Amino acid sequence: MLSRTVTKAKHWVQASRPLAQVNIAVPLVLGQVAAWHITGTFDWFWFVAALLWGILDHLFVVYANDYADHEADTGNRTPISGGSGVIPEGKLKPEQLRRAAQVSAVLLVIWSSALAFFGRPWTPAYAVIALALLWLYSFPPVRLSYRGGGEILQGLGIGIGLPSLGYYLQAEILLAPMWIILPTTVLGVCGNILSALPDVEDDRNADKRTWPVRYGVTYARRAASAGIAFAAFGIFLWTPLVPIGTRVLIGIMAFVPLLLGARARDPFRAAAWASGALNVLLVSWIVAMVLSA
Repeated sequence: MLSRTVTKAKHWVQASRPLAQVNIAVPLVLGQVAAWHITGTFDWFWFVAALLWGILDHLFVVYANDYADHEADTGNRTPISGGSGVIPEGKLKPEQLRRAAQVSAVLLVIWSSALAFFGRPWTPAYAVIALALLWLYSFPPVRLSYRGGGEILQGLGIGIGLPSLGYYLQAEILLAPMWIILPTTVLGVCGNILSALPDVEDDRNADKRTWPVRYGVTYARRAASAGIAFAAFGIFLWTPLVPIGTRVLIGIMAFVPLLLGARARDPFRAAAWASGALNVLLVSWIVAMVLSA
């Protein structure tokens, strides 16, 4: 009985895709650090509240995506691919993922409403927007992850929604500054392209019109790399109150894995290096603002 319980728990951990939480947590932290960087004020309560909000949003996204894609999911994946594989592997049933997504969505709305009670009245609006973006991305009749354009929705969610929520919780300003959301929106689009690179054959067979399916692997790699480079250049140009030498160092740290990815022939290896460059860029940007605050 105990071993069966442990095994089932492992299946739910796999379905929860803990490593993918980086995609949610980092933009939320970035928005909060940017608020502290500009205003000089920081509240640990709102920091923890944002992280909990991000966990609930993350669980809704991964469970709902697995359920929405279960008919086309072959189970083939890499560490940066979308989906957990628990349904095609027979570890969990589609209905279990559907119910888990519903519970996560309800908890997200409840927690957002609680934060409104504690002094951030617009937090439920962020929750509704997050739920709507996922619905547009994964579910009929829109289902842009299949029709094409899902990368734009991911750019909006990761690039504008999450940093703005973090900024709002700390500074009570609804939209993060443009010097934050322009680079992060580009990086959100690039992240979607990169996660689709290793799955291009499965996506093509499923008639899923991701960026690599629509434009080819080579062009997708180049577009993602160019987008990351553009974001790095934007961070260098626009980030206030950070010494220019530090901004140069941020760009250099990101360009090293980006160049290694450009030399890789294997799509997965190329995507892995470029994803590393993307995350190095974001984390070093956060650290630079913390040290300059």
